[in-house]
Amino acid sequence: SVHFLSAGGVVLTVTAHLCYTFWRRAYRKPREVTWWAGVLMAAVIFLLIVTGSALRYDQEGFEALAHFVAGGNLTGAFGRFFTDAFTPSTPLLTRIFGLHTSLLPLGLIALIALHFWLIRHLGIRTDGEAGGSSANDGSGVTGAGAASAETGVFREHTMRLAGFSLVLFAILGVLAVLVPEGIGFPPVPGVEITKPFWPVLWVYGLENQLGAWGMILGPSVVFLFLMAVPLLDRGTDEASGKHGWVGWLALALGIIIVALGLYGALGEARPHIGM
Repeated sequence: SVHFLSAGGVVLTVTAHLCYTFWRRAYRKPREVTWWAGVLMAAVIFLLIVTGSALRYDQEGFEALAHFVAGGNLTGAFGRFFTDAFTPSTPLLTRIFGLHTSLLPLGLIALIALHFWLIRHLGIRTDGEAGGSSANDGSGVTGAGAASAETGVFREHTMRLAGFSLVLFAILGVLAVLVPEGIGFPPVPGVEITKPFWPVLWVYGLENQLGAWGMILGPSVVFLFLMAVPLLDRGTDEASGKHGWVGWLALALGIIIVALGLYGALGEARPHIGM
């Protein structure tokens, strides 16, 4: 139950952090790589969510596994890993287990380390940067003094982050006791009647409109847009919230995702892959 609830907590906190970082425009030079590392972390978390769903192997998990196979067949060589043709010696569910418990966590840890290293060396974007040189933090401290102040800011930021994480984990532990998450009924082959975990409902809503291709195109468009943000936002105004057309496009994309999520949650369950 803690594992299940923590997955939802991660999605909420990462989404909130991503939105706040976008609003602050903390992806602008020289922090483009910091942003890209964060977007890749979000992509890895998305993959952890969908692979974890398949590993439950109740009816929802069985259908999630079937979606992996359908997606692998749709994308040809790019999705070959998720088909039985990849290697006859290792079942697909075993490969997904390896992804979820080993490869993806190792990738996530590496990206977190890179993200923190970049924040430590490039600093956290301050409001003072919008009005002038990034060497001045708005307090009149420059040079070695600015580097020392930035180290202090990073240390304080890390301590607050650790404290918040412990409080959140305690809350999730209490919820796990009060509202335990169970495993559903054994799967029935050939039936597609369930809806996915709530962070993926927007993809489910898109599948209702586009069929199985929705699960490929939707996440691809979102993550490609996020990766392109530092390259698209070339405005001269450095202030937070001054994204121009890039901000309006992000807002439209966010509204579409929320609308698709509500549509997926409230609409009737539909088959998408012809099980």
